[in-house]
Amino acid sequence: MKRLGLLGLVAIVLMVLTACQNGARQVIIEVDHTRRPVTTDGRTVRDALVAGGVELGPLDRVRPDLYVETTPGMVIVVTRVEERFETERVTVPFARKTVVNEALPAGESRLVQLGVNGENEITYRVVLENGTVVERTEVSQVPIRPAVDEIVAVGAQTNLQSVPISGTVAYLAAGNAWLMRDNSSARRPITTEGDLDGRVFDLSPDGRLLLYSRRLEGDIETPINQLWLANTTIVGEQPISLPLRGILYAQWSADGSRIAYSTAERTTAPPGWRANNDLWIATPRGSVITGATQVISANTAGTYAWWGTTYSWSPDGSAFAYARADQVGVVDAVSGTVTVLAEFTPYDTYSEWVWTPGLSWSPDGQFLAAVLHERTPATADYPQDSPAFDMWMLARDGSMKARLVAGAGMWSAPVWGTTGLVYGQAVDPLHSLDSRYALMLRDHDGSNPRRLFPVSGEPGVVAPPEVAWSPDGKALIFVYNGNLYLSDLRGGTPRQLTANGQNSRPRWQARPGS
Repeated sequence: MKRLGLLGLVAIVLMVLTACQNGARQVIIEVDHTRRPVTTDGRTVRDALVAGGVELGPLDRVRPDLYVETTPGMVIVVTRVEERFETERVTVPFARKTVVNEALPAGESRLVQLGVNGENEITYRVVLENGTVVERTEVSQVPIRPAVDEIVAVGAQTNLQSVPISGTVAYLAAGNAWLMRDNSSARRPITTEGDLDGRVFDLSPDGRLLLYSRRLEGDIETPINQLWLANTTIVGEQPISLPLRGILYAQWSADGSRIAYSTAERTTAPPGWRANNDLWIATPRGSVITGATQVISANTAGTYAWWGTTYSWSPDGSAFAYARADQVGVVDAVSGTVTVLAEFTPYDTYSEWVWTPGLSWSPDGQFLAAVLHERTPATADYPQDSPAFDMWMLARDGSMKARLVAGAGMWSAPVWGTTGLVYGQAVDPLHSLDSRYALMLRDHDGSNPRRLFPVSGEPGVVAPPEVAWSPDGKALIFVYNGNLYLSDLRGGTPRQLTANGQNSRPRWQARPGS
């Protein structure tokens, strides 16, 4: 019995020793540029690291994974990962811009503004593995000092005959505002930066103040533009920036005391903005805006609301006409009450732009001339593809609606003056998107149509027609091939006013003090 008991005790001891030998495992840990042998009784990689006194940082990587069971001779690799942020300042080279100046002789150039380099601060995210940089990514770029463009004026003076002009004419030329007063030779630039975006360009009724918008560059938080005011009567006076940014529409009231405006937000997706479709009235006093009153709150009503609503202030100041992709109507300036005058199927451009109707108030404020998208039998199943666009006369109160011109074209752009209604007639009405347009004139009641331009074999004006009536209604200025022409409605051939081929947005008002 004693012999059997001794043998049993030896067997138990051997089993315990064997179990201990099986539990202790030797592994190799590669960390911090060293290779360490470690003996561990634990079962997982995490246990082995603890046994080896290896502490892990929050970003460190381990291979094999921490919960993998260890085996004798296993190699465990620890990669030290570190993340930090670095900043540096970089020079932003100034751009060189050339503007055409018709006040300089052809071939002559003049430095208008010296260029100055800017400076940006760039922040990088830097990732290191075992002390070596493996990734460097730009996370932000903040302007410290904006670059100032170098601007060189190049002469384009021509031998065009000087043409008398009654009042004040403002127009855009190569991104700058220009002014004519009394005659076409007496013209000068109002701005020289070349950054007017053309969204807002309106001359006050007395011809004294020019309201315009300048493009802003920046990230998604930067508005698309900013409103400015320039005094046209004092040569050399600096324009004034207004505290209104992100503006799609702005216009003077008929008495020149207030402005109306609508806003938008910058977006990264085309077309680069998202309209708020709001409407405000305010009074500019120097660089301050006072008495801002909201007529329409921000909304997404209608099809393609992101593109924006077009507004036009009535001559008596009591209402606004509006046009969007699917509707034309009138909004009361005080109550905000909407009167829908016409609804139609939106035109599908199959692109990133949206067609909205051109419209204009009659001088007495009782009617609107508007271009509407029409259905045709050939496109009955696909009305959004119809190529038909007609011009209509709409009573302000909704009591009357009359078609004035069938097939006028999508860019007909009617403009009412004291003498009548001028509009563009598409040369090819079924392809009016790309067609040239003839300028036509009708009496106030829509009768007596006659062609103003072209009078012979010219191809017509590029769409959309741009026209400005003279203050007395006896003449108008229009754009043809990028130049301004004056047409006297009493007869005669239109007379060319400019020759640089870069002109647009003519505005014609009375001479200050007249």
